[in-house]
Amino acid sequence: MPEKSEASVEEILARQALDLDRLKDAFGLLGVSPCSWCKKFLRRSDPGALFDAGGELICYSCIPEWWPQRCAQLSTKDRESLEGKLVFWLRDYHHAELFKDPAKLPESSLQELHIVANCLECRGTGKSLGQERCRYCDGRGTVWVIVSRKKG
Repeated sequence: MPEKSEASVEEILARQALDLDRLKDAFGLLGVSPCSWCKKFLRRSDPGALFDAGGELICYSCIPEWWPQRCAQLSTKDRESLEGKLVFWLRDYHHAELFKDPAKLPESSLQELHIVANCLECRGTGKSLGQERCRYCDGRGTVWVIVSRKKG
């Protein structure tokens, strides 16, 4: 009776890696992609499920943890560009509100997501064209982007 040679650990791992790559490709064909941060698979067709950060897909749940680390790695120009896209995405898909006065923010217990961003109107300068102070940020150059907790 010939002895069956056992596959090496490396061969088994290589085969499993190939199988996983095939599954990921199949998910892609079905319109499902992983979050680059937590690796959870989500449908790209679900509005607001994944934020496209220049080819890096991030799920909504990971934004609070991902954004501070990601923006620290970017140049000022790249950060401002991506931050603007993120603010628009949060407004469009998650009903984020912009606040120019920190005294008017909802209680932190009512906030699901809280980001401080450059004002999109004055690009963080605090000044509008032809005016001394930007009316959108009250001259601060920043706004608070808040997604309120869902009720119920």
